[in-house]
Amino acid sequence: MNKTQLVELTRVNLRYANPQVTDRARRKGKNGKALTRALVNQYLLSGVLFLVIYGMTMFLIDFSQMPGFFTYYVALFSILAFSQGISVIYNVFFESQDLPAYLPLPFRQSMIFTAKILVVVLTVTPFVFPMLVVFLLTGWRAGIFLPLAIVLAILLFLLVLATVFAICCLIVFGLTRTKFFKEHKKVVTSLLLGISMTIAIVGIVFMNGQSSDTQTGQIDRHPIALLLPLFHIVSNPFSMSGMLSFVGLIALFLVLMLAIKVLILPKFYEQLTDSTTAKGTGRKKHKANQNLGQLLTSYNTQLLKEPNLIMQVLSNSLLMPVIFIVTFAIGGSMNLSHLDSRFIGVVFLAGIALTWMTINQTSFISNLISLDQENFNFVQSLPISMSKYMKQKFFVGFIVQTVLNGAIALLGGIVFRLPLLFILSLLTGSLLGSYLLCLRFFARDYRFISLDWTSISQLFNRGAGNVGLVITMLGSIFGSLICLVLYGFAAMYLPFWPLNLGVLAIIVVVTFLWIRHYQKNFWNHFE
Repeated sequence: MNKTQLVELTRVNLRYANPQVTDRARRKGKNGKALTRALVNQYLLSGVLFLVIYGMTMFLIDFSQMPGFFTYYVALFSILAFSQGISVIYNVFFESQDLPAYLPLPFRQSMIFTAKILVVVLTVTPFVFPMLVVFLLTGWRAGIFLPLAIVLAILLFLLVLATVFAICCLIVFGLTRTKFFKEHKKVVTSLLLGISMTIAIVGIVFMNGQSSDTQTGQIDRHPIALLLPLFHIVSNPFSMSGMLSFVGLIALFLVLMLAIKVLILPKFYEQLTDSTTAKGTGRKKHKANQNLGQLLTSYNTQLLKEPNLIMQVLSNSLLMPVIFIVTFAIGGSMNLSHLDSRFIGVVFLAGIALTWMTINQTSFISNLISLDQENFNFVQSLPISMSKYMKQKFFVGFIVQTVLNGAIALLGGIVFRLPLLFILSLLTGSLLGSYLLCLRFFARDYRFISLDWTSISQLFNRGAGNVGLVITMLGSIFGSLICLVLYGFAAMYLPFWPLNLGVLAIIVVVTFLWIRHYQKNFWNHFE
């Protein structure tokens, strides 16, 4: 394989995977290798943030004496890699629409495949870096010579990820090769969404439902037998079980690589070409006697029905809240049926906080304008009020986000067995938070509008890219927890009415200023 060609192809795919960050770096004078380093640093910084957050808690656990927790964390991040891997692989290979640019060039199919896979690895790996910490801490605490422990942890991390991505490739390319996919592309794409989401939720719920064991004076989880060989590799690499496990992992990886070489690469171009001509679910029927508002509502609803968009949105912004709630439902560890009425304001604020977890730059409302692509310029040329057009588009996005957030809030209220009045308070907070954040991210979509995108992930990476997404997500979680804890303590010790009326006044003022800001700086531009 020509390494020079591989490097250049990877650089090209990396630029197109994150065009907004690429343009911003170019405006700063970066090009060539400096531009590539800037793009890679975006992903590395995301990984460092996750390492810092998870690493602080992992240092408190002696994984060498707790195989249950070792296998739990490895399984958790493997599931995350699997779930993200399926969606990103489909997106990079089948939605990028860049194959025609490669066909006239003297590149081997294996070269194109490898370059795209490397971009997938760069996209997903930063979010599973904590697995590397688990391997390193286990070897170190087990008394392995530190340089050897570092090398072994890195090697094992790469092998596990390569195995996960190989399985993802076989699943995605296997499903998209079927005749059914060629005739029903959207259905198969939705099936891929269902596979990744189901495995992620069921896997994490199953792990959280496992019993605990007490060993060496510490409470450990019940080990996951399938992942115990990895524990033997890092905790005792020179034992018979450690060496056999390592050989077995390499053998599995080689078998998967052989399967990719035999089953995928020979018909790689052909399969990607067929996917671009795959049929949809059928021609949309025309409905007579629709007014302009109904036509725009129908049009914007159709924009949101793209399965790949749904896959990306659900896996990026809605997966973790659902897993969190379902986990508590299985464990039954929280019963708030007798929650004191003085905490009703805290529950309302929790509803607002929930929306900060579910609405971000990967949400439906955050990309609805850019989904128009060339249609947006066409609409501007028509004798249609852009103010009405944008408000109708916002209304559709707001309703979709409100329904999703309301469903999650309702699920949480039922799982935690909140009284009816508290559930209504939670839903009201979710409604208010949804409206405020929809304003913010709808305006953000217009500020970073992109009408020539070829991949959904290009829209998600606008602005600060992955780093901005990670910082926003972590900041919203920690900020919400701090506010809820402080409000909860205040509700316990301060008089009910003065406290809650004061908090309500703050919320009303912030809401008024928030709406006024976007009315002045966004909506007035279309009047």
